[in-house]
Amino acid sequence: MSQFNLLDEKWLVVMTGENGETGEASLKELFQNAHKYKRLAGETPTQDFAVLRLLLAVLHTVFTRFTATGEFYEWIAVDESTFQVKKEIDEEDIQDYKEDLYMTWKILWEKGEFPDIVNEYLEKYRHRFYLLDEKYPFFQFPEIGQPDYPYSATDNGINKLNGKILEGDPRKPRLFMSQYQNGLEYPAAARWLLYTNGYAPSKSGNPGKKKKRESTGVAYLGKLGGIYASGKNLFETLLLNLNLQESACVQKPIWEVEPRIDNFRGIPNNLAQLFTYPSRQLLLKANEENQIVEYRLDLAVSNFEYVPNLKIEPFTFWRYDTKLDVGKWNVKEGYVPKRHDPDKYFWQEMQTFSSIEEKNYNPGIIDWLRILQGDKLVTGLISLNAVAENYIQKDGVVDRQVYDQLSENIGLLDKQENGWLTCIADEIRNTEKVIGNTVIRFARDIDKIRNLQNSATEQKIKTQIFFSIDRHFREWLISISPQDEKKDRVREWRSILKREITRQGNELIQGAGNRDYLGYYTDKSNNKLENIETAYIRFKINLKKELGVKE
Repeated sequence: MSQFNLLDEKWLVVMTGENGETGEASLKELFQNAHKYKRLAGETPTQDFAVLRLLLAVLHTVFTRFTATGEFYEWIAVDESTFQVKKEIDEEDIQDYKEDLYMTWKILWEKGEFPDIVNEYLEKYRHRFYLLDEKYPFFQFPEIGQPDYPYSATDNGINKLNGKILEGDPRKPRLFMSQYQNGLEYPAAARWLLYTNGYAPSKSGNPGKKKKRESTGVAYLGKLGGIYASGKNLFETLLLNLNLQESACVQKPIWEVEPRIDNFRGIPNNLAQLFTYPSRQLLLKANEENQIVEYRLDLAVSNFEYVPNLKIEPFTFWRYDTKLDVGKWNVKEGYVPKRHDPDKYFWQEMQTFSSIEEKNYNPGIIDWLRILQGDKLVTGLISLNAVAENYIQKDGVVDRQVYDQLSENIGLLDKQENGWLTCIADEIRNTEKVIGNTVIRFARDIDKIRNLQNSATEQKIKTQIFFSIDRHFREWLISISPQDEKKDRVREWRSILKREITRQGNELIQGAGNRDYLGYYTDKSNNKLENIETAYIRFKINLKKELGVKE
């Protein structure tokens, strides 16, 4: 029997007020009222990212078939009974089609809310949005529950679906023991279903029963260094991440495809397909109290994890890998997702898309925002969000979550070779270099004076100095206007940096003990003494050299 239709039931958590008030909305309510909600507000930022991609898949599908006024584009043939595109768009019409898609985006942005056509489309696929259904359970595969299923599938307790419980080393007490439960209510289960499809750790166990397949790695979203934009409300957030021009092809979301695993063996070639592609094949099981109590998971390899050079993915950082597995990918090198460093602040990673370098590939969302900025469609402050799960033990365990947000003027996302992005990237690199050559070196010298082998002082100071300048950098960044003089703003930042480094250095010498002043001799004749005073003098000399300031 079909239960809990996501179009009508309240399951999406949204922030409704300025003071953090939250509520739940159905899928149709969300699109109807997106301009009234502040943002998604699920249990974790990674869960929200998975949900955001589902919402974007709906919008890419709808607005590549319908204009902002709900009319069919002249460049495509749409089946009026299913709202599906009958055939691929003619190559000669692509450019005109892209221009119309961009115009649709502009009209949507100006209107500030979604038209009724979104929910009209969803109604066509009502039967595909039941959380529980014998034939079409949402984001699930009924075949893995069949007795004759040819691959290994295991039943798992519901707590493994809960991403907050997954977090942490299994050998230590869990961070969210209070989250343990015997069953999940349908709304929470629907949210965690999307999360698990995107972020589940690598699978282990016997991968084959009747047929042999190798075990799979971490789910697709777990491989990304996730990045997306956010605006003043949920409508703006969805539009800022909706690059319709990159969707000038037939969109194929999961609900328009029969839920057979064999239908998901190819590499996604459109965004609606990519955003809803199942990295896990699973099936939820409910009890008589309308709770999800367990789920069945296929232990075999995912049909799609990721492939090098999958540049249609707009929401990740990239790195160029020169040592790819040729046997697996048939290429020696290429672009692969770059995961976030959990020990760095988001602004430190900005240099990877702020600079113009050979073999540097920007996140698609950054290039899209540059288009909006260049055409002056979006002005003022926007926020960029970094989101990811960090894994340990060969991606088998979720260690901790990565989430950070930066606000800046969208006008800084220029394409000029000597523009603001290049300037900011240079200052980030310079900041890291200056810190390394001054206060961190000072701390390293102290460790040597104290004969410490564990770099305790160095690690402590590294954490403290970046924590100290983090707030200042964010405030500096958000205050920059594109019209500002770069030299003046750079000088301002370096003055702040000098002040914070000096303060950290002074605290180090003020906390010195007798052992630090006694020091040690660096030569056999005991003529050259190295102690905290000589290290401090060198620190001040290095600071002057790096920042070009008088002490």
